Amino acid sequence: MTRRTLGLVVALALAVPVVTCKPAVRGNGRNLLLITLETTRADHLGTYGYARQTSPRIDRLANAGVVFDRFSSVSPRTNPSLASLMTSRYPHEHGVRNLLLTLESEQLTLAEALQAAGYVSGAIQTHPRLIAASGFAQGFDDYRDDVTAHPLATQSVAAAVDWIREAAGGSRPWFLWLHLMDPHWTYDPPTGWRTEFGPEDPRPASLYAALRNHEKTIGPVIFRNRMADDEIAAFIDLYDAEIRYTDDAIAELLRVIDELGLRDGTVIALTSDHGESLGEHDYFFEHGDLGTEPEIRVPMILVAPGIIPPGLRIGSTAESLDVAPTLLDLLGLPPEDRFRGRTLIPLLESRDTDDRTCFGETGKRFHEENDRREIEGIAGKRRWIRRGNFKLVHTPKAEGAPDRQLFDLTTSAAETEDVSHLYPELFAELGAALDVWMAEDQGKDRDYHITPEAREQLRALGYVN
Repeated sequence: MTRRTLGLVVALALAVPVVTCKPAVRGNGRNLLLITLETTRADHLGTYGYARQTSPRIDRLANAGVVFDRFSSVSPRTNPSLASLMTSRYPHEHGVRNLLLTLESEQLTLAEALQAAGYVSGAIQTHPRLIAASGFAQGFDDYRDDVTAHPLATQSVAAAVDWIREAAGGSRPWFLWLHLMDPHWTYDPPTGWRTEFGPEDPRPASLYAALRNHEKTIGPVIFRNRMADDEIAAFIDLYDAEIRYTDDAIAELLRVIDELGLRDGTVIALTSDHGESLGEHDYFFEHGDLGTEPEIRVPMILVAPGIIPPGLRIGSTAESLDVAPTLLDLLGLPPEDRFRGRTLIPLLESRDTDDRTCFGETGKRFHEENDRREIEGIAGKRRWIRRGNFKLVHTPKAEGAPDRQLFDLTTSAAETEDVSHLYPELFAELGAALDVWMAEDQGKDRDYHITPEAREQLRALGYVN
C-alpha cells in the first residue's frame, strides 16, 4: 500500500461517524422514579399516623402500594445515607463517612447498574453537597446539580416534569432520581404555606437573621436550647409546612405521570435520607449526632402496579441498604453481587415475621457545644443495631469501656429506659452481632480540606457555627 493510498484509507476512516453502542435493554422495561426527601422523619407523615395534614398526596401514593413501618437510614447525614442507598453498602465500605467526602468511582451505584441495563438516567439535585463533584453523578446521563436553578420543590418538580416528558418520547426505559431539599433547616416555606399549621411567629425569622448576620451561632440552639415551648412549636409548624409544600409539589409530578399514561409502567419509590430531631433528647432542629429514632426512622413507600398489591403495610425492620436491590428486583433485573442489602419483596409475603438486623453510625462532630461526643473521628461515632422492637446503642467513652444500652421501642419509644437487665440474652446476642459488624471497620478516615465555600455551605445548613 502506497503512502498516498494509506492516507486515503485513514481519511475515510476518520470521516466515518463513530456509533456509540448502547447496551440492550434488560429487565421488564418499567421506568423508575426515585424520590428522596431531605430531613423528613416518618412520623410526620399522615401515612405513618401523624395527625396534621402534612402529606395528603404522599398518603394517597402510599395507599397504592406498600408502606414499610419500621424502616431505618444507616446514617443520619445526607451524603453517607444516600451513598448507602445508591451503593447498597455501609459507610465504612463505600467510604463516605461525612458530608465532605467523595463517593469514589470504584463504587458501583444503582444508576450504573441501570445504565448497564439500557436505561436512560437523570438526576435533579437540590442539596449543595450533592454536586457532581461529590461522586453521586456516576452512572447518570444527565445530572442537574445547579441548586440555584431549582432550589425549591416546585421548581425542581418542574425540571423533573420536563425531563420525564422528553425521556418518555424515547425508546428506552428511564430512571429519574429527584432529591428535594425543602424540609431541611432553615424551615422557611414559601408564603402560601407559612401559616398552614400555625400563625406567623416572628421569632424564627428573627433567629434566622441573627444567624445570617453572625450575631448568633447555631451550636447553642442545637445543644443548649432554652426556647419556650411555644417558640419550639413555631419552628415545628414551619417544619411541617415545608413537608406540606413538598407534598404539594410531588402532587404535580404524579399528575403529569398519570397524564402521560406512565403510571402502570413506572415503579415509584419514595424515602428520605434521614429524619430530624425536634427537641427529643434535648437535641433541636438537627440530625447526625445521636442516631436516635427521630433522626433515622424514615419513610419507605413502593408502588409498582401489577407487582405490588395496593394497601400493604410491612412491620418488619429493614434499612436503606435494601433499596437498590429491591428496585432492581422490581425492574426484573438480577441482583448485583456488590450490593450488600437484600430485596424487600419477600417481606411482602412474610409481613411482620422476618425482622432484619439493621446497623448504623452517626456523622461527624461539627459543634463544640456537642459535649456528648467524647472522642473525635471515627472512633467516637455512636453505632447501633436494630432488630424488631429492640435497638442497642453503642456510645464510645473517653475513659473506660463504651456505654451500651438496650431499648425496647414499643415501651420506650423515646429511648430513655435501658432494658438490658430485663433481656440479658438478647443484649448479649445483639452486642455480639454489633461487635462483628464494627470489626469490619478498619477505621480508615480519609482526609479532607474544608474550603471556604464548603464551610459557608455547612454554616447555611446549620452544621457549623
